[in-house]
Amino acid sequence: MPSIDQTMHLDEDTTADIVTVQQRVYSELRTDILLGRIAPGEALTIRGLAERLGVSAMPIREALRRLAAERAVELLGNRRIRIPLMSPDRFDDLLAARVALETEAATRALSHVDDALIAKLEEYDAEVDAGMLARDYDRWLSANFAFHRTLYSATPDSVFVPLIESLWLQIGPFLRQALLEVGPDYMLDRHGEALAALRARNRLALRIAIEADLRDGITHIGNELMRFNAAAAAAAEGRKPRRRG
Repeated sequence: MPSIDQTMHLDEDTTADIVTVQQRVYSELRTDILLGRIAPGEALTIRGLAERLGVSAMPIREALRRLAAERAVELLGNRRIRIPLMSPDRFDDLLAARVALETEAATRALSHVDDALIAKLEEYDAEVDAGMLARDYDRWLSANFAFHRTLYSATPDSVFVPLIESLWLQIGPFLRQALLEVGPDYMLDRHGEALAALRARNRLALRIAIEADLRDGITHIGNELMRFNAAAAAAAEGRKPRRRG
């Protein structure tokens, strides 16, 4: 019979195992959403996710609860879950929030940036280019998010990073959809300008480069997909699409 101390250690080990499984499930689902491996509007089930990840329902429920708090998934009732759909208004709101938070996070990080960090950002930028050239969207999106996260995280314990990552989770599936349906040729990469601003330690130029990267990248390709979807819907209804002001 185990002693009280041994029992306590066994309980701690069991708890640690549960936490480890829950964290792994959450991290895997979060990555799948961030990289757009699950499409907007796609329905999910706890049973299906549990079978896919080889776990019980409990860590799936906990992961979905956390992801719902980050607005990465919608809990619709009757155990139905889905990735939120994107509307033009929601897209505009997410982009405005990204511009506001990411330009501020970048400029606040500037005083913490050194040559080693710039070298790491150059590596991620090269990965972005390679992923785009190969049409490897996992590689492209992973490197793109890593570029931005690494820059913003230069500020110790930045309060901006968790907020920004929540926005990425909400926009990641739509970005992947846009890349697949519209194509990457509409993407404009402003990382080179951001790197030049970092080397020069130019705060204003960095803010301008980050905003341009967002507006000329995801905004441009997202609006192209919105126009494509509006035209397709209008054609299906036998009418011309209304122009957005």
